[in-house]
Amino acid sequence: MIPSEKLIKMRALDVDDLNHISEQLRDGICPLVAMVYEKNSFTLLVNRFCWNHEDIVDDKPMYYRSHIGLLFMHVKKVQRQGFHQHSEQRVLNLLHINVQENDKARWVHLVFSGNHEIRLQVEKLETYLSDLHDPWPTRSKPTHLHEHLEQIA
Repeated sequence: MIPSEKLIKMRALDVDDLNHISEQLRDGICPLVAMVYEKNSFTLLVNRFCWNHEDIVDDKPMYYRSHIGLLFMHVKKVQRQGFHQHSEQRVLNLLHINVQENDKARWVHLVFSGNHEIRLQVEKLETYLSDLHDPWPTRSKPTHLHEHLEQIA
């Protein structure tokens, strides 16, 4: 069980804050049915890997996952790349979140594996993130190609 002080509740009002949120959501699983755009906000439910906590149980590492809510405020437009909202693929794997700005617009990019992306045009950055309930244990930890290459070498 994760102690309550390890549960996440964050707010992002600038790019640095949003980078911290992105780190917590790396390898999050995002069901398409849990993404909603309405009333100038975009909300999604993420099954996040709890990078901030690990236990040892029976001499083996025990990891955790949790459902977390992510809310973007002041959203003017949503664009999708590489999938349709009602596509056959029902979940996306979140890799990172970044921001691009120019004189005309500010875009938040939610980048997923498989060349999928959601772009949010926002008037200003205001994002909230919160664990929704207690995490559950898992023995699986996400791995990445560069980690496999290090194991082979």
